[in-house]
Amino acid sequence: MDTVTILGLFCITSAIITYGLGIFVCAKNPDNRVNRLFLLVSIGASYWAIGEFLIWNQNSYENVWFWLKASSLWALVIVMCIHFILAFADHPLSRPGKVRYLLVILYLPAICIALLNVCTESIFTVGYSPSFRYYYTPVLDNPIYLLTTVYFLSAFFWGLYVGFKARISAGKDRFKRQASTISVGLLILIVLGSQSVIFLPMFGIYVPNLVFIGIVLFSIAIAYAILRYGLFILNPETVASNIIQTMPDGVILLDMDGNVISSNNSSHKLLSHFWQSNPGKFTGPPLPEPAYTEIREIIREKSVLSDYEIFQGIHDQQTLSISGTLVTDPYGEPAGMILIIHDITERKITEKVLRLANEKISLLNRLTRHDISNLITALAGYLEVLKDEEDETTRMRMLSVCIGLVDKITHHLQFSREYQNIGVHEPFWQSLREMTEKAVSDIHHENVDIIVDIGDVEIYADPLSIKVIYNLLENAIRHATGLTWIRVHSAEENDGTYMVSIEDNGPGISQKEKEKIFDQGYGKNTGFGLTLSRDILAVTGISIIENGEEGKGARFEVTIPSESWRNPVLES
Repeated sequence: MDTVTILGLFCITSAIITYGLGIFVCAKNPDNRVNRLFLLVSIGASYWAIGEFLIWNQNSYENVWFWLKASSLWALVIVMCIHFILAFADHPLSRPGKVRYLLVILYLPAICIALLNVCTESIFTVGYSPSFRYYYTPVLDNPIYLLTTVYFLSAFFWGLYVGFKARISAGKDRFKRQASTISVGLLILIVLGSQSVIFLPMFGIYVPNLVFIGIVLFSIAIAYAILRYGLFILNPETVASNIIQTMPDGVILLDMDGNVISSNNSSHKLLSHFWQSNPGKFTGPPLPEPAYTEIREIIREKSVLSDYEIFQGIHDQQTLSISGTLVTDPYGEPAGMILIIHDITERKITEKVLRLANEKISLLNRLTRHDISNLITALAGYLEVLKDEEDETTRMRMLSVCIGLVDKITHHLQFSREYQNIGVHEPFWQSLREMTEKAVSDIHHENVDIIVDIGDVEIYADPLSIKVIYNLLENAIRHATGLTWIRVHSAEENDGTYMVSIEDNGPGISQKEKEKIFDQGYGKNTGFGLTLSRDILAVTGISIIENGEEGKGARFEVTIPSESWRNPVLES
């Protein structure tokens, strides 16, 4: 059996394998445009292979010439192959509404080349060798052949570029491996095809087109991608990868064993703890147990899942909401899951803030009613006595007490009005430096030097937080005898918290008063300021203590937890 016969049989083998593979792929998901395109490529390649076989098994010039012309649609097979690569990679020109551009770029030139091949001998001609039968050979010195070769090589390299670009942008998941396999298969087609139509004829070697060896190898690569990486069953085309890659929510496509098929960039950020602890690994569930098993069973049973909450981070400070849906194969059997991951940390913090605010307001209302009721009772008693009192000195003393009681009632009402605003408006990210500078500019501090050394950070806090800084500065200026300077500075602590310190060179606060100054009603000016400040900060978990040394000055330390501060430069 000579070489021509062996290669001819290879043509028939490739035709059978390629056609069968096309039917198999299309049956997996006939509604998928990529699957349908692959079927068309397979049918075209099989037609080309059979034509090649018939050409090399003829014994007359007329028969070879006939089958050469009958096989002229090979040009359309090549452009369909490129179209398939573009559709697989979800190139913009392959999307609905853009196909007309592909008709102009690919199909119209291919049809013209096919017609030229049928009507002329500008591309291929038939030759004869006594020792080698009839054969066809490219017309190497014809400009039309040269333009045809350049055109198809350009189209092939375009497809190769799109395939490898899809591989790079896919991330480290199964789609990347699918794209790699298809790109390698296309590269084999380019190498073997160029040998048959360019290089071998230049040396007078005429054999059946080696592109069909490439087709067999390409078919094997496709089969491997189907079995190993779920090609055409679970691929990004199923979940519109061009959309999900830009979504702020994380999206993960998994098989039923928990292996990651595809994932977008947001999922890597939201599940950073998993990806960082498993570098380069994309097998196994990306969610912690037993949460993942419970999620999978709910989706398997109900087909959908909504708002399943999980917690992650060193202190479970991040809350994620998981929703999902079941992906089935063409037979209705579970094939995988699509999970959508949404960060609801700020929402949960806000809910907690509102709950605590309502609880505190409720408590404040009870305390205020009780305190005001006692003050009114006392006031009524004094007024009753004052009504019958004839001694002027006693009357003035009692009147002074009544005025004091009224002032206390007024302070209680003022405090209640300010306190009720805590938690009314949602916390938001605000510049700590701008808050501090605004408080400094609003306060009168003649003869007191205020030094601000605050980092460029943002804190997640109640909108009233600026009042805290103002109140601490005002207290120091009003009550610290001999005060000449106040320093406000900040720094990140080793545990990830952020410390803001407000210190002065006043007389300081005694040890026994360090906690009492935060109690309602304690102090020289009703004591409501520090009580209010503490509760405003507590809305988002921020704490405040007095940690100065008596005789050397007061030092208020505000500790911001790691989840309530950020560096805007690093975040961007």
